[in-house]
Amino acid sequence: MGLLIYAGFFYADLRRTSSTLEPQERRPSYPTQAKAEQEAERWIEEGGTFTVKTTKRVRRTIPLTRQERRKLELLADEKRRALIEADYEACLNQAATDLAKELCSFQQLPPNDNSTASGVGDSSGLPSTKVVEDVRVQTSQRPRRTCTPVSSYRRLNCIEFDVDRNEEVSREQQNSLEIRGYRQFRY
Repeated sequence: MGLLIYAGFFYADLRRTSSTLEPQERRPSYPTQAKAEQEAERWIEEGGTFTVKTTKRVRRTIPLTRQERRKLELLADEKRRALIEADYEACLNQAATDLAKELCSFQQLPPNDNSTASGVGDSSGLPSTKVVEDVRVQTSQRPRRTCTPVSSYRRLNCIEFDVDRNEEVSREQQNSLEIRGYRQFRY
């Protein structure tokens, strides 16, 4: 029975204190909207910033320099020479007479079906451009705290992201930041 009486006094006291606090919470904290915005801006500046790092890969085609072109031509010539030597050796193995062997040295025999040098053309098959991939890194400073005005309720709703000052995050991490704190500036 004593416990019920104690509970009754407790809830009566709670109702009395909570009813007096509600009007205080509904009163504007700042006399004007400009003053509330000024305080919100100060709060945002005190929060500091974090860095968002965006990495972007860009592929582009550029013409070959004269030196690069010459290097490709030399490599193609070496490949052609190796193929001709392989064909010469195959021709000598197939030649039955001395005349046929002599003609192999002048490449006068028609190319065989299994000839490897027959498909090698001139240097027109060499590329004239090359693909270069650039990595572009962009960084931007973002405030750790931000506010959104809600004029119908005469307040600014502000949040603080769960990120340390001057911390570096990626674009993907920025999109999934959690909220550390919430604050309202009423006017």
